[in-house]
Amino acid sequence: MLGRLRFCERLRFQVDLSYVEFLLRVKQAEEHAKLNGIWDAPHPWLNLFVSARDVAAFDRTVFKKILKRGVGGPMLVYPMLRNKWDDRTSVVLPEGEIFYLVALLRFNPSFPKGPAVEELVAQNQEIICCCRDNAFDFKLYLPHYTSQHEWKHHFGNQWSRFVDRKASFDPMAILAPGQNIFSRNPPS
Repeated sequence: MLGRLRFCERLRFQVDLSYVEFLLRVKQAEEHAKLNGIWDAPHPWLNLFVSARDVAAFDRTVFKKILKRGVGGPMLVYPMLRNKWDDRTSVVLPEGEIFYLVALLRFNPSFPKGPAVEELVAQNQEIICCCRDNAFDFKLYLPHYTSQHEWKHHFGNQWSRFVDRKASFDPMAILAPGQNIFSRNPPS
């Protein structure tokens, strides 16, 4: 099964879990964080899709430099196949058949015991800038953009399809402007 992924054998980490244990893996981390009193602290998670083409460079620049001291929680990296995703959804994926979900799940104590939330958010932004500066083929999963221009860039050539769907399924912009994608149109 792993052969098609063309991964680096020395980077392989494997844990055998039941299906239910796999589904509950973040729940277990949440329970552990609650026991340690850090669940209520801000934990700005970052989730990206990184193309297989760029994952080794991502490792060198992000994991080994920016995140060399970790993130205070799990750093998950899952290989994925594009053909397993339903292309009728609005999710935007990197190019290529193989890409990786990179999830940085921060569980840090509140400041002053842990880093200030502003530092963690700034580090997330540094990672995103590093990906852009190095022209990595990546997409944010569950992004937070503040302008329509950023959203257009995120959707790329899928932007017009997204706009058409918005017009079809939310013509009165009831679900706007919360994500700063569309402005609310006054009813006519």
